[in-house]
Amino acid sequence: MTRDALVAVGAGLLSAVMAMTFLGGLPAALLLVYLAPLPLVLSGLAMGPRASVISVVAGFFGIGLFGGVVSAGIFGLVHALPAWTATRLALLQSTTAEADGSAVTDWYPPGPVIGALACLGASLVLVAAIMAAGPGLQELVSTHLHQVFAVMAPMMDEGHRQQVIALLAPLFPGIAAASWVVMAAVNTTLAQGLLVRMGRNMRPSPTYAAFELPQWTSLPLVAAATLAFLGTGGMEYIGRNLALVLAVPYFFLGLAIVHSATRRMALAGLLLAMFYFVIVLSGWAVLVVAGIGLFEQWIGLRDRFALGGGAPPDDD
Repeated sequence: MTRDALVAVGAGLLSAVMAMTFLGGLPAALLLVYLAPLPLVLSGLAMGPRASVISVVAGFFGIGLFGGVVSAGIFGLVHALPAWTATRLALLQSTTAEADGSAVTDWYPPGPVIGALACLGASLVLVAAIMAAGPGLQELVSTHLHQVFAVMAPMMDEGHRQQVIALLAPLFPGIAAASWVVMAAVNTTLAQGLLVRMGRNMRPSPTYAAFELPQWTSLPLVAAATLAFLGTGGMEYIGRNLALVLAVPYFFLGLAIVHSATRRMALAGLLLAMFYFVIVLSGWAVLVVAGIGLFEQWIGLRDRFALGGGAPPDDD
């Protein structure tokens, strides 16, 4: 076995260990679980698609050996699938010939990667809805939340528990799938940044302030929003949650617009820190940022900012 293959296997096993830390009740378990795809993405972005596959397989079998088939399936769906998808797309490239005879390599931009991950997350919600066709996805989610709270918060007052479940159930599948997409995007960005610092990156880092989405990403979002507004009962529930997942790329686009706007302001770093603090605390702020992304896609806010001031500094 080659050195790269051994490193890839080690990355997969490390990812499996991080994914299983919640079983030990460690204080930082949630953070480690969220970062569990990071070793998988690091392996792929540093050594190529083959290393990514080796890491995913090693993690899958490693967690299956100690946690069983169900744990391996959860690992594959929650961590391995988004890590492999993001890595595979991020390493796509094409070569174009210049007039002087030189060749220029064009790497797959981050916008379509996020769009593809969002569509994949929405597909998982649809699969769950089809599998729950009997009782319905909303009923299945409510039952599952009741079981979770009964185990995790057995001392909670029944009335309070019902209120919390009533608050979570309407958007739970969408929130779970949206978090899945964000997890993949964050881990991919972190992995690329670490590899650049170590000089092990295969592709150059994109300019995230210039983040753009392909036009096709608006079509599934419009379809899901239409289903949410016109549908009733279970169809309205599915459309609402699909729209939430498919709006994630526009949240990232909105972040890019905010960065473009603040780069011309004094104390830009402090303003961005306050901005992200508000996002962490407020779900409404997240919706506003996604709305900014939608307006950018439709009317080009970034171009308007560019016309209103000087050229932005040439940095990421």
